Amino acid sequence: MDNKIIKKHSKKFSLFLLIGVLKVILTITPIYLLIDILKIKALLASTIVVIIVFFITYLTYVTTKVIKPRFIKYTSATIGFSITTILLIWFFVDFIGFSGVFSSVVVVGIIFIIKYLFFNSIGLIQHD
Repeated sequence: MDNKIIKKHSKKFSLFLLIGVLKVILTITPIYLLIDILKIKALLASTIVVIIVFFITYLTYVTTKVIKPRFIKYTSATIGFSITTILLIWFFVDFIGFSGVFSSVVVVGIIFIIKYLFFNSIGLIQHD
């Protein structure tokens, strides 16, 4: 791989990853509490959590200059990922029988990597 490409993406991806780890914690912890402890339906619980974490993540990405402040573009690009996250967690919990924690870790982790690649492809990642 070209060193310029690695250098160009390493700092932004590292920050994207750090924020992503915080996002994962902010997603998995409440999902665990809501689904596994409080026994709230997975579809409702994951919807509530994903919406709240969506706004927190956007503000964090913009504040740290990981992405350009393009709320409509970010929202449009994120809607599909959020719906996919909700549906996959629901599927794995209610139909396959996996726990909320396991389902969240797998789904959020995979979606995270795909999301960075997609954000970069549509010019949302802010390169210095």
